[in-house]
Amino acid sequence: MTPKPAPTRIEAAQQRADGAKKVAAISAAVAFAAVVLLARVSHPGHASSSPASGSTSQSSTDDFGFGSGSVAPSTATPDAQSTVS
Repeated sequence: MTPKPAPTRIEAAQQRADGAKKVAAISAAVAFAAVVLLARVSHPGHASSSPASGSTSQSSTDDFGFGSGSVAPSTATPDAQSTVS
């Protein structure tokens, strides 16, 4: 069996680039998972236990007091008018 010839400079560079891409992809996946886990731990989200007895209940509406939610142009007349002279 003949020994495998040494890779050319281009082949060696491509192998190094492929290795670097794999390391970057694995690092990005690990960093993403770490951020997701940290966000889950640090952000309480919804409470899993029921509120203590004697506490007042809050209404669970999604309107936040911003009106009816319709989008329409203003019907008020403008206070200032401009003229061209």
